[in-house]
Amino acid sequence: MGRYDHIKLPDLADTIRYSPGQRPAGRPNIPNRDRVSHAVSLGNKFDRMREADSNMKVQRDALSLPTRTGTYVEFKGKQNYDLVTQSLEAINAGMRLMNVRDITDNNGNTDTYATVYIPRGQENKFLNKLRDYGTKVTQNGNPKNQKLINSIEDIHIALLHSFWTDSSQLLPNENYNWFEVWIKIDESTDKQEQINQFTNLLTTLEISFKPNYLLFPERAVLLVHANSESLIQILNSSDCLAELKAGKETADFWTNENPSDQNEWVEDLLRRLVINDQSSISVCVIDTGVNNGHELLSPVLQDAHCLAYGSQWTTADRKGHGTMMAGVCAYGDLSRSLEHNDAVEVKHSLCSVKLLPDVGENPKELWGDITKQCIYKAEITIPNKKILYCMAVTSSDTHDKGCPSSWSAALDDMCVGTSEEEPRLIIIAAGNIDDEDVWNDYPNGNTLQSVHNPGQSWNSLTIGAYTEKVQINDANYDDLQRVAPSGGLSPYSSTSVIWDKKWPIKPDVVFEGGNLLKREHDLSPYVDHDALEVLTTSKNIQFRKFETINATSAACALASNLAAEIAATYPDLWAESIRALIVHSAKWSDSMLRQFNVAGRTNIKRILRSCGYGIPNRERALYSTENGFTYISQSTLKPYIKNRSTVSLNEMHFIDLPWPKEVLESLGEINTTLRITLSYFIEPSPGEIGWKDKYTYQSCGLRFDVNNPQETQEQFKRRINKYVESEEDADAANIDLMENDSGRWQIGMKNRSVGSIHSDMITTTAADLASCNMIAIFPVGGWWKMRTNLNRYNSRIRYSLIVSLETPATEVDLYNVVTTKIAAIVETPVQINIPV
Repeated sequence: MGRYDHIKLPDLADTIRYSPGQRPAGRPNIPNRDRVSHAVSLGNKFDRMREADSNMKVQRDALSLPTRTGTYVEFKGKQNYDLVTQSLEAINAGMRLMNVRDITDNNGNTDTYATVYIPRGQENKFLNKLRDYGTKVTQNGNPKNQKLINSIEDIHIALLHSFWTDSSQLLPNENYNWFEVWIKIDESTDKQEQINQFTNLLTTLEISFKPNYLLFPERAVLLVHANSESLIQILNSSDCLAELKAGKETADFWTNENPSDQNEWVEDLLRRLVINDQSSISVCVIDTGVNNGHELLSPVLQDAHCLAYGSQWTTADRKGHGTMMAGVCAYGDLSRSLEHNDAVEVKHSLCSVKLLPDVGENPKELWGDITKQCIYKAEITIPNKKILYCMAVTSSDTHDKGCPSSWSAALDDMCVGTSEEEPRLIIIAAGNIDDEDVWNDYPNGNTLQSVHNPGQSWNSLTIGAYTEKVQINDANYDDLQRVAPSGGLSPYSSTSVIWDKKWPIKPDVVFEGGNLLKREHDLSPYVDHDALEVLTTSKNIQFRKFETINATSAACALASNLAAEIAATYPDLWAESIRALIVHSAKWSDSMLRQFNVAGRTNIKRILRSCGYGIPNRERALYSTENGFTYISQSTLKPYIKNRSTVSLNEMHFIDLPWPKEVLESLGEINTTLRITLSYFIEPSPGEIGWKDKYTYQSCGLRFDVNNPQETQEQFKRRINKYVESEEDADAANIDLMENDSGRWQIGMKNRSVGSIHSDMITTTAADLASCNMIAIFPVGGWWKMRTNLNRYNSRIRYSLIVSLETPATEVDLYNVVTTKIAAIVETPVQINIPV
């Protein structure tokens, strides 16, 4: 079977406008109220809140303490009902929604809280709404502001817990610790000046802080050293406090194996090594530094490309982890290169930026900013190369459970880039499990262990681990059990099974991460072994050349190696496309399907959130074949448009793919697989400010679909238009793609429509797929649309679309049929009207 380059499609997308039909608005779940008594009750509560706020300010003024001018108010909804948070904002009057929190008790009952900042002199804005509710009616005869006022159950002055959006177990107490302080930023005025004002306040209050900070839309994040009392001082002094979270601390994942010295292997490999000195691709290892004096690393990593975050740090690797990562990033599993006598070609170079200091514990630092600075250092040093980033450093904290953190949001921000920066591919580890109690319940125990921060990053490619390593050529280990079967989830790999369903599927994919042995009836039953891990370079080059690396670190480095090979093979591909090809090539092993008892769509969510989309296949990621071709399309669309005061959906893309229709019809009942992967980067908007829906964090979401067999272009477009309407309606957002999602997709629209990469496949008869060549790419909601004051509704979003068609019939030639059709295409502008 021949190997062919994937097919880069010309611009075949027809850009058309979304045509909204008549539909009822989504209805929030609002309790009924007795109008008069409710208005009086809320008015009294608001007055008591103002009195408490006034007393606090008088006391602080008497002590000559800094005092905020405005008021923080906490609004609470009725249990298990919606709180209409959007209407609590009045941006023109300076009333700002600072955060929204859902708190669910052990019985599954949910209370919604919203913290709102009201500037001095604007208190009547809410009181006027309350007064109108009690005295005025709309044209429909309903009380004015009924949805907002009926949704409010209680009103209090906001206290420290009103700003806490992290795990309740981490609430501040009398002990000093590092905390993330999220402050409100006015986008219309100088951002640096606002940050300076806040840090000056911290200095006045004698509260220590780190000089680093992160900037996001309407938010800045600083790290302060404080306890509950000093955080209350900030609350009572500042008019820009939005949220408080626990500071994050990194974890170490170092191995210390003792494999024998193998100098002759190194010499043999060096003789066979073919380095592309002109390569435009580099993998940057953000870790503990790299000892590039190793004979296998010096050809791919120059001294000048060994960097460190700290200006006084050495670039040397004292801990060893970075050097081990570098070996895998360069060569993959080194045992594969050593066990044959063929030439070994390396098409990319390496770069190293030391993220962690040599001595002391990992500091509780603002990791998002440090990671950004490491990336910038690499790009300043190597400005003329496409750099892919590999980072296996994660936090020991797992309480985020999918919720964006400042670190994960910083990675999302760096991935998407800006108008001045190219988007970046950042490959990160999901984080490891090192707990015998969890291993005792493998693989179910893994499903209860959350992917580590910053693995929840939407745009980064998050890597989990599986294993095929079960063989040990040592009779002493014959009676020891292998914890994982060949092809199964690695015992070390964390998952996102316990996350809320609105968060991305993580890990995205899994690579080899090694296995464990188990001794029955032993106090310490779990044993690691070099044979069950990935061979790589050692930092201790004077004593040995090789060590082994395991877990999601090894997997992350293997993923980076494949990404570099794809980038070198297709140098014009975007970061979004490289990520997409890796995901697109992935499949679940039979062992995984058995482990998670997958039958049809039963347990699909469980395997998705444990193994991601599966194990990437190098050949499938890099090449097409005669009986299996892959299309790559890179394009942009403008998702939103502003008409007067309303921002609505704007463009959709419809692509009529060149298709081997006649060949597929001739194959008849032979099963054939159509797979589609859509990859794009969102601009993050972290924090708990949101509108209580799934579009708070993402700037814009995209979705895809394919026409049904025998479905005409007009019918297909009408169906997509109808679905987009349902996505616009919060109550209807759970509707599937109407008749289209009845079971032909392996994963399904609901399961795949989270995060910023979506992949799914249809396996059916070739005859059925003969007419399924129309693909729709269409936007759904995001903060670009909702937060109109930021003026981002005119932004464009890039996307990569990967489409493959594969049949087991080896005698057919799909590839050359479609390349001939593409060559014959004459591009002409097409005007299309969408039926409503």
